[in-house]
Amino acid sequence: MSGCTSADGVIVAAIHPGSDAATAGLRVHDRIVSVNGTALRDAIDFQFHAADEVLRLSVEREGLRRPLTVVRAGGTLGVELVAPKPGDIATCANKCVFCFIHQLPKGMRKSLYVKDDDYRLSFLHGNYITLTDLDEADFERIVEQRLSPLYVSVHATDPELRLRLLGNPRHSAEILPRLERLAKARIRVHAQIVLCPDLNDGPHLARTIAELAPLHPHVATTAIVPVGLTRHRQRLPSLRTLEVAEAAALVDTVEGWQRQFVTTLGSRFVFLADEVYLVADRALPDAAAYEGFPVIEDGIGLVRHFEDGWRRSLARRRARRVLRDVTLVTGEMFAPRLTRLVAMLDDGVRARVAAVPNDFFGRGIGVTGLLTGADIQRHLAAVGPLGDAVLLPAVTVRDVDGVFLDDVTPADLARDLGVPVKVIAPDATALLDALCR
Repeated sequence: MSGCTSADGVIVAAIHPGSDAATAGLRVHDRIVSVNGTALRDAIDFQFHAADEVLRLSVEREGLRRPLTVVRAGGTLGVELVAPKPGDIATCANKCVFCFIHQLPKGMRKSLYVKDDDYRLSFLHGNYITLTDLDEADFERIVEQRLSPLYVSVHATDPELRLRLLGNPRHSAEILPRLERLAKARIRVHAQIVLCPDLNDGPHLARTIAELAPLHPHVATTAIVPVGLTRHRQRLPSLRTLEVAEAAALVDTVEGWQRQFVTTLGSRFVFLADEVYLVADRALPDAAAYEGFPVIEDGIGLVRHFEDGWRRSLARRRARRVLRDVTLVTGEMFAPRLTRLVAMLDDGVRARVAAVPNDFFGRGIGVTGLLTGADIQRHLAAVGPLGDAVLLPAVTVRDVDGVFLDDVTPADLARDLGVPVKVIAPDATALLDALCR
């Protein structure tokens, strides 16, 4: 299920064919006003109250309300809801010193500048929230409806340091009492630390980890991700990225903590973003060290998962006939590793890897997901023949309408480059399927 909220009830965006909702006659554009007599505020209410076996809905269709009964027959409910509008989302009042949205250039589409701090989106989609604006009614709802897991931006447990990192918000920035309350209610939390050298690293990081660890298993994981800095940091606090030696030292420190926590907690508890290993030029942990990849969307274990999947998929394939000549788009950070993976294909395969530099945000941003259409077009136009097709990882385009961050579309790219552009799901099997016939 996707989506969040509407003014009164929730609006159906899609019905899966053959599902229980389809059998009951629910339609796209229906507004579900209540379930079993309970009025709905948003998608979380729907999810909470739609767990019963028999659902008696009040549905508004073409201006008229009508009853509708959905019986769960062992299949899926099969309802997707309309995504929330920006005005329906609780926005973030903080001014974090590292906020990526504050580093965006002017003139991009308005939705990119929306800073959400909405616990509903944290529960539904894994968005990180600070908990600074969470009022008592919201807290009670989280506990009542067991909204778990939540994803919480911690950054530091020292109250004064966290206040500084969050840009001195008007509300209290103290995080431990709120996490302790969630833990007492048995709400599962995934914590995140955006690491800013000279601010919340070193002893401050050690204190944060030491004060979060006693909340395990309710604070299930703590992710450490390096700060991302664009070239558009006008009138913002001075920050810097990790140096190679610092990244290597951080790897050693975290691996030491992990060995300790495996003994005391039964889990490694604290996990480093792939980017830190790549900057340090250190080997990535084995898949087992990621304990099921619970925060892979945070860039933690993503490279290991992809590379292991590539090797498994390649080993299962008997026929390895590959498109005659293609170009694979990726960011500068992953390009060397993707090049080595492509080299494992049959001899004679021409699947070139294009490491696209990020001129839009700045060369300090090397991840693939933040590439723009203009940068890809500019780079590919300069590298020479592109072959039969350009294969583009889906992380570079928006799910809703398939456009890049700069509103260029893959169709625009294909037109300008003069070759087909194919968007590929960001996993090893999908890429091999695109390469192999």
